[in-house]
Amino acid sequence: MLKKCIILVTVIFVVSVISGCLYAVSNPYESARVMQELSDELGWIMDLDPVLILFAIFLNNAIKSFLAIVLGTLVIVPIMFIVFNGYILGIVMCESARIEGPLYVAAAILPHGIIELPMIILSAALGTRIGMMVLLRISGKISTEEILSPLKWSISYYFRWILPLLFVAAVIETFITPAVLWILG
Repeated sequence: MLKKCIILVTVIFVVSVISGCLYAVSNPYESARVMQELSDELGWIMDLDPVLILFAIFLNNAIKSFLAIVLGTLVIVPIMFIVFNGYILGIVMCESARIEGPLYVAAAILPHGIIELPMIILSAALGTRIGMMVLLRISGKISTEEILSPLKWSISYYFRWILPLLFVAAVIETFITPAVLWILG
């Protein structure tokens, strides 16, 4: 079931990114407003010491990924997490590509995104699997105990693999991505 959830969440993410990009292309003024709002909300992070930036990025991703898993019991939470993040990423990518060019966007996302995005997708897939199992429980097809084991495994997997890799991605995003962008600048 996990493999199907990974495929489902990946497809939803890709569709959300494309939707966000299409929105940005068809609504340039609105997408510029979204970018300004994001800059206003998150701009303070850039004024922090790099180590604090690292921890802000890491904690944001770590908390959201963990919640996507454990709130999977509410079924819709991991899917909405992926839809929202994909849509915003699509807007940011297309608006940034319009302003800075596609090479800039690739350089800004690829160094850390190659680790971060799969971990975010995997977290949402783990949560989606738990949510599907809850639906099976509600319909009487499985017992509560049959949900607890995968939930415990997912949380253990999160701490063993996802969390450390999110930290690596945050280190790359904080220290390597800016250097790559500076070289391109």
